[in-house]
Amino acid sequence: MGKIIRDLVEDTFVKKNTNIYELSILMGVDSLDFMVLDSRQHIQALRSYAVGPQLMAQPEILKSLVEGDGLLNLSYRTVKAGWAGSKNTLVPQRLYNEQKKTAYLEQATAIAPGEAVLSDTLQDFGFQNIYLIPQAAERFFRQAFPGCRIFHVGSALLEGIRKLASLKEGPQAYAHIRGGLVFVLAFEDKNLLFFNAFPFQNAKDAIYYLLLAYQQFGFKPGRDPAYLSGQLLEDSEIYREAFRYIKNLHFVDPPAFFHIGPKLSAAPRHFSFDLLGLSLCG
Repeated sequence: MGKIIRDLVEDTFVKKNTNIYELSILMGVDSLDFMVLDSRQHIQALRSYAVGPQLMAQPEILKSLVEGDGLLNLSYRTVKAGWAGSKNTLVPQRLYNEQKKTAYLEQATAIAPGEAVLSDTLQDFGFQNIYLIPQAAERFFRQAFPGCRIFHVGSALLEGIRKLASLKEGPQAYAHIRGGLVFVLAFEDKNLLFFNAFPFQNAKDAIYYLLLAYQQFGFKPGRDPAYLSGQLLEDSEIYREAFRYIKNLHFVDPPAFFHIGPKLSAAPRHFSFDLLGLSLCG
């Protein structure tokens, strides 16, 4: 079964109130994270598992993890499930045809046997996010959490960052790190210019993709800000590499309407930005 690597539960969490709580659960090929949010946007719990690369090959691991977790096996008002994969494409809604979503995605990536094609509506952006998810992952979500809504991590990041970009002016870039992927976004004021996900092997690779967005849109690394999120600290190699080129560098601060209690405040606020964004989807 998976190994818990982070476990934060506020004293205000009330087990009998989960019928008015929301569960957001985000899974990748080797990790599973979830967050519990109450009706007032107070984060009540946050837990992360490392499960190893065998996750999709051995679905019984997922089943036993949920059954053995004292929070996951409770009943929640709503459940939002997210898949953290890199294979997706954005299509303008005015051109989108649901019957052709597989064809749209085939223009951007190869679809392997055992992969399902899903899509999310990004109403405020005017885009449809079409993406691949392993059929085993989709089946797990729907069986373990009947009635859940499934989203792509890119949709979660776009919804979360939109809340921040709408309050800023001028060019701004964002990079979110999850596992071996870097998700890069570029905005001019509140307008999305660029979104893509890239696999990377080392810090230089990750920052190369961030700087690519600067180059493509004429951003100035010495002036225009970049915001980082994910499992990063100031003394991490990725942060140091970014700061070599981008002097106006910050960690993302979650939207102010999320309330973070004393226990969760012990962890950096940018660590779980993807989960916060997932709660905004739909």
